[in-house]
Amino acid sequence: MRKLSIIALFLCFGIAFANPNKAMLYSALVPGGGQVYNGAYLKAGAVVGVQSFLIANTIIQDNKARDAKRLMKDADPAMEGFYKAEYETHKEARNSNIWWIGVTTVLSMIDAYVDAHLVDFEERKEGLRLRFEDDMLTLRYKF
Repeated sequence: MRKLSIIALFLCFGIAFANPNKAMLYSALVPGGGQVYNGAYLKAGAVVGVQSFLIANTIIQDNKARDAKRLMKDADPAMEGFYKAEYETHKEARNSNIWWIGVTTVLSMIDAYVDAHLVDFEERKEGLRLRFEDDMLTLRYKF
């Protein structure tokens, strides 16, 4: 229990010293973990929602594929083709969902990494000035 409270405090207050590698790791381990670490709670909710849907749909499609395969073995020859087509359809949907889980996980990791790098962007933006004078363009950056 003590470790969980320390981790929760670290995640909540991690914004002041966001580490991009930790954000990416949290996002890889827990759906939306990197977004929570960065304080992007709306993004975290979206990631959790999308990945939860994909995981649930993968489980449903896998169960339907198993049922169709079982029925295909026990079916008479006239229905065997129907159950084989059902099995292939559900297997393809399951495999597609697994790929999408991977894609959304990688995109979530990239988003968490970039957000952690940009955590102090607003403060740095104040030091950057772009000016148009006559026919010259000057860029100033204050350290």
